[in-house]
Amino acid sequence: MKTFTLTCLSLISFSLSAQNLQLHYDFGRDRKFVTATLEMFKPDTLGSTFWFVDFDHGSNFGYGGELRSMSAAYWEISREFYIPGIKKIKGFEQIAFHIEYNDGFGAGRDTASNVMTAYSFNSVLLAGFSYPIRIGNMLFSTMLLCRMPKGMDDPDFQFTTVWFHPVWNSRILLTGFIDVWSQDKVADPDEKEIVFQSEPQIWFMITPRIAVGGEIEIDKNFPAGPAEWQLFPTLGFRWEF
Repeated sequence: MKTFTLTCLSLISFSLSAQNLQLHYDFGRDRKFVTATLEMFKPDTLGSTFWFVDFDHGSNFGYGGELRSMSAAYWEISREFYIPGIKKIKGFEQIAFHIEYNDGFGAGRDTASNVMTAYSFNSVLLAGFSYPIRIGNMLFSTMLLCRMPKGMDDPDFQFTTVWFHPVWNSRILLTGFIDVWSQDKVADPDEKEIVFQSEPQIWFMITPRIAVGGEIEIDKNFPAGPAEWQLFPTLGFRWEF
């Protein structure tokens, strides 16, 4: 669920502020843990604010592997500002200025010495522009951003697209995002590589506020991960409140 990208401006099609809680059980190899996600989207006359926080519960330190406690926390917060005088598309400004901040930390266990370890995700500041694209009856929010990781000499780029589409009389929600960005290679910081990440989700609405479903996280060259393609399916619960 690290959205990365949050990640996730999947609530952009709501005309009113909205927030939700998601619980995902990750079936991915070497995962098998629960992630809790809190999301909030709020529009206003100047633009909109979005944030989410992921809490991974993948640590078994001190519990013999039977119970899991929180092992990582990751958050993204973004703000969009409408550009005055730009023609609207059915209530959405065509072009908006986008600024975003991503950060987080994690903890684990050093199996050799049986002690706790901790680390910080490298914070990233992003800035650029967003543009809504309508394909058929689906609205996609696309973003072209300058990506500025902490401690890096040169900025990178990031392209993001996000979708949110109810079908079957709003009984099914199709949502998700795609992130593509450049980053320094770990083995050779003078060279760049392209990272791909996507998290398509499907939700079956039991009530107007409660849904069950899940997602598939798709990664390639993700930081701290292998270079090959990876798939991480989840089973989830979603509550709008």
